[in-house]
Amino acid sequence: MIMMMKITHLPFDLITDILSRLPAKTVVLMKIICKSWRNLIDDYYFVNYHLEQSLATKTNLHYVVSTPKLYLQEYAHLEEPFEQNCPVLYSADFGSFDNPIELRHPFKNCKTPVWVIGSCRGLLLLRVDNGHLLLYNPTTQTYNVLPLLIVYQPTMSDALFDYGFGYDHVSRDYKCVRIFQSLYKEIWCPLCEVMVYSLRTNCWKRVVDVPCYFRSRGWGNGVLVNEMCHWVGTDSDDMYKHIVAFNFTDETFSCLPLPNALLNYQYEQFHGLHMEMLDGSLSLLANRYPHCDLWVMKEYGVAGSWTRMFTFETLDTINLERPIGYSSDKKKLLLKTSLFRLLCVDLETMEYTEVTFADWNRGLDPHVYVENLLMLDYAEFIDESHVRKKRGKRKNRRRRRRKNEN
Repeated sequence: MIMMMKITHLPFDLITDILSRLPAKTVVLMKIICKSWRNLIDDYYFVNYHLEQSLATKTNLHYVVSTPKLYLQEYAHLEEPFEQNCPVLYSADFGSFDNPIELRHPFKNCKTPVWVIGSCRGLLLLRVDNGHLLLYNPTTQTYNVLPLLIVYQPTMSDALFDYGFGYDHVSRDYKCVRIFQSLYKEIWCPLCEVMVYSLRTNCWKRVVDVPCYFRSRGWGNGVLVNEMCHWVGTDSDDMYKHIVAFNFTDETFSCLPLPNALLNYQYEQFHGLHMEMLDGSLSLLANRYPHCDLWVMKEYGVAGSWTRMFTFETLDTINLERPIGYSSDKKKLLLKTSLFRLLCVDLETMEYTEVTFADWNRGLDPHVYVENLLMLDYAEFIDESHVRKKRGKRKNRRRRRRKNEN
């Protein structure tokens, strides 16, 4: 009689390998099987091993997009209700870009708009309208509130904020960079302040300024490629010169070349020049009516490696802004347009299909993230309901502790 071996009796290395290949949400459910599995899944080294496995195989990838959900709030001193935006986040995989699922994020019912401004190794960088920044893991539903930065903004100036989010493999630390640039129009004198946040130390510090003044196009959010954050912008004369890059390891700036075909064009000659990470490489969407060219830097940092991959027809009154990602079979490409719509383009027929979310046909801040098991420390959020929830959890822990002592 052959006895069936229980799965819990498998060699530990084999169990580790099997679990590391499963989606993070599935792995979390495996904690209930036995204590040894729970200890393994909660272990810091397994959490990172699982993440590195997903990044290496490009599996467990999803895209996240936010939509404005309107709700009404009565104010005693107003005769009519007042409209505000409530963030609703949707997530979907890269199989077909269909069936997005609404995320039950912990600040869903806050009374302040929340924007996704960066993504790195499964974590999202969010910006709240009142100036707060948050790190959020959509898989484990945990988050951290970054210390608030106060910036003096001089009058009679052209002030810009640019943000970037990345990971330093040397120190194994998640970092956020905020670039503040202000240009006195009367004397054309630039001011600059570059601050870097470290998740390991949970504090900001000032680093070297940018080597040149640039005005970023789009939302001022950096594009993470090769452990560096990138911005494409113009100089004071609205001329495209180069790409500004920030290295998260040594916290310094450098410049990368643009495609030679795009140099020396005035900004007005473009309907838009937008940069994004596509399949691990820097990419540019150059809108020049009636066409839109997709350029990809095949070899990082090499000007001659810029390659024009696709040419799309420009839609009426709609500019193509950002390539989000290929489908799993590389036959489709998800694009963001200037009217906050997401389009899925068939790369064989070049036909467009609109992506919708429940009863809303537009999406904001689309980003790619990978499922992971990283748990962020809970920090107080600006919404009072979350503060009360945290206090209730503390009371329950103290109550259980006293019960165990008795």
